[in-house]
Amino acid sequence: MELGQLEAFESAARRGSFTLAGEELGLTQPSVSARIAGLEQILGGPLFERGGRQLTLTQLGKAFLPYTERALAAIDDGAKAVRRHIEGKTGYLTMAALDLPAQFMLPKPLMRFRKAYSFVDTSIVLRTSPEIIASLMQGTVSLGLIGTRLYGKGVDVHGRFIEPIHAYVAPSHPLAQAQNLVVGDLYSHTIYLTTLNRDVTATISTIVEHARPGSGGAVLRLPAIMLIPFLVQGEGVAFLPESAVKTQVETGELMPLTIGDLPPLMNELLLISIQGRELDAPTQAFVQMFRAEWYHLLVD
Repeated sequence: MELGQLEAFESAARRGSFTLAGEELGLTQPSVSARIAGLEQILGGPLFERGGRQLTLTQLGKAFLPYTERALAAIDDGAKAVRRHIEGKTGYLTMAALDLPAQFMLPKPLMRFRKAYSFVDTSIVLRTSPEIIASLMQGTVSLGLIGTRLYGKGVDVHGRFIEPIHAYVAPSHPLAQAQNLVVGDLYSHTIYLTTLNRDVTATISTIVEHARPGSGGAVLRLPAIMLIPFLVQGEGVAFLPESAVKTQVETGELMPLTIGDLPPLMNELLLISIQGRELDAPTQAFVQMFRAEWYHLLVD
């Protein structure tokens, strides 16, 4: 069964004439008749009632026509999809990210991407750094936004972003008006812990361990989506990147603490993909949009 046979049958059925079908398809009337005859031989019976002034379908023709129409529509849709792919107008954006940078780094570039590529299926999932690497290796995502140093992982780095981390509290917090703070002053207060890059998380975890008495003896590890609302309500201290709470600082809901004996803390994030695995055009475009949005943090 050939595509040309299906096209001839569908056109003749729709136009009610072999001659008109030939004009539509750029064929002679005998060519249309030959294609339909070949199709009838394959199916084992006539598709049209012949001999009358009006070309009409047989019961076999009526039964077969809906399947022909669906088959031709599917082929047409497939051809359009291929053309869109060649033109870079289709694809999939799949990404795994840490919860904190996903909350403050992804929305703006993603909104820009959606305006330019509204036809592209998009999936963003929240994972830990090891899970992000595993998802990339398994091919379930194309991009990862990760907070760890990578050695021999077989990845391409599309951007390395670094910014300062500070301790933040609400203006109503007891430490907000304190002067000449040192790290030890934090130990009598609740300190929330959230996942940043590995080196910084280790440093902050040490501080949090010393602050157990201030939080009733417990370590409180919270996802970013919960952490910032807790801080705004005046509950506790948290170490966060500047960009994560930029809006809350500008509105006066949060403020950074100056801690004299605390060494500079920097948050490092990497936008990565698997080495040697080509990114489709929309994903490449998203990478450029992400870099453009966060160019002021981009180091290489």
